[in-house]
Amino acid sequence: MATRGGGERQVLVFDQSGDPDLFNVIEKRLESPGEDRDSGNTDGGGGVGSTRFTLTRQTVPPNENVQESFERRISEQKGSDEGYLILPPGILDNAEPVYRAKNTSDFSIVALRQAISSAVSQRRLERAHIDHRQIAEYTKQVDLKREKISASGKLESGGENSFILGFVMLFFIYMTVLFYGLFVMRGVIEEKQSRIIEVLISSAKPMQVMMGKLIGIGLVGLTQLLIWVLSTVILSMFGASILASKGISIPQVPVTLLICFVTYFVLGYFLFATLYAMVGATVSSEEEAQQAQFPVTILIIIPMMIFGMIVSNPNSPSSIALSMVPFFAPTLMMMRITVASPPVWQILLSMAIMVATILGCLWVASRIYRVGILMYGKRPSLAELGRWLRYS
Repeated sequence: MATRGGGERQVLVFDQSGDPDLFNVIEKRLESPGEDRDSGNTDGGGGVGSTRFTLTRQTVPPNENVQESFERRISEQKGSDEGYLILPPGILDNAEPVYRAKNTSDFSIVALRQAISSAVSQRRLERAHIDHRQIAEYTKQVDLKREKISASGKLESGGENSFILGFVMLFFIYMTVLFYGLFVMRGVIEEKQSRIIEVLISSAKPMQVMMGKLIGIGLVGLTQLLIWVLSTVILSMFGASILASKGISIPQVPVTLLICFVTYFVLGYFLFATLYAMVGATVSSEEEAQQAQFPVTILIIIPMMIFGMIVSNPNSPSSIALSMVPFFAPTLMMMRITVASPPVWQILLSMAIMVATILGCLWVASRIYRVGILMYGKRPSLAELGRWLRYS
């Protein structure tokens, strides 16, 4: 194939098929892929997407050696980037066509192959006196309508959108918790490096300073989240009908789902922000923080790696158990809620476990924070962290 004029391809077709209509059908298929048309002229152009094909036919008797015609053409067109397509005898009986060119990695070859395959199939059907249009109608794919069974036993339409909605919420929680958690850690490191923390703890307890930072940054994240939720509610109430009139459907987002979304964000943020604040208190620079934060960050990443298992079988024992793990619950339980509507007691239990875990992490983080924010230099070992926890 030769490229001319930004996307035009020239192909010389050595036609040994013995079928007078095969070349015409290939040409038409290139002009209108996926459509059935009657035969046209023997020479002409066709386009597939942004690529335009120009096919030229050279009939070669089936009993002649096509290699001689090919070599003769090559010698006449030295330096040309022309492509060559050989339609061998018996192509309608499973003989393979051959394409020769200087560049056989061109993606447009796929379009040419599809056109040849479709044309050969059509000519085989016509040779068997079967209308290929009827075959297309009889083998037309059947759409499968999905209806979701809610927890109350009612049928809800649009079940095919559950995964998309669940993934969007999972991704938002993942990104916001990770972003604002790292923001808390960097804030602690910055206060520690600038010695501002020494001034702060002279007028407030370390626990109060840490909680003030967690709540302040958390309110910023919650404000952003509420803007998203409000936009979603407005779009669901007023934009759905407008988009539906244009043939675009958007999933309806129940209010209860939005409440769960906000709740799991708040719980997930406080859980991971507490851990990131603890990490920030134990290091003295951003370079040390890059290594120290890995165990916390991996706890956020793991659910993104295993959520496919939750989607495929959201009510399996393993899916239920994983969604109860407090570090995974903000993302995995949200995915379960959107795709399977788990029992309310499971949702409340996961929230209760998260609250208990947050309180435990706050106790640990506060004891490490009050010592770590005044420690500079070498990063503490695990044994030293254990001693910090035992300080009264």
